[in-house]
Amino acid sequence: MNDLFRPDVDTNGSEPLDEGGTWLLDLVSAVDHLRRGYRPGFTVWNALDEALDWATSANDDASAADDLPEVLTARPDGHQVLHRAIRDWVLIMADMYNSGHHWPHPAQRRTYPPPRLDAE
Repeated sequence: MNDLFRPDVDTNGSEPLDEGGTWLLDLVSAVDHLRRGYRPGFTVWNALDEALDWATSANDDASAADDLPEVLTARPDGHQVLHRAIRDWVLIMADMYNSGHHWPHPAQRRTYPPPRLDAE
């Protein structure tokens, strides 16, 4: 089992899926921080790949070669696997690079409303 994967965080084998948006914002924030120094060139897609690799290699019933479409479609609990993988990755990165603190959510980079496509 990968030492970085923390199944002990999950209770009763279920995921509070209503918190998914918060974990995704945390993932984006962590990636934004990491790519600026610790892991130059690191992307959200790299983080998702790493999170799923840790999650699938930590479980006996899943292969580390599983990719996102397989996890989401071939497994009945695919959405929970993805959610748990993202949550665990975010928490591990916070422990390793942010003194265990939650990641501050990213600052707005675009104005609202978005510019019109037909504007010159």
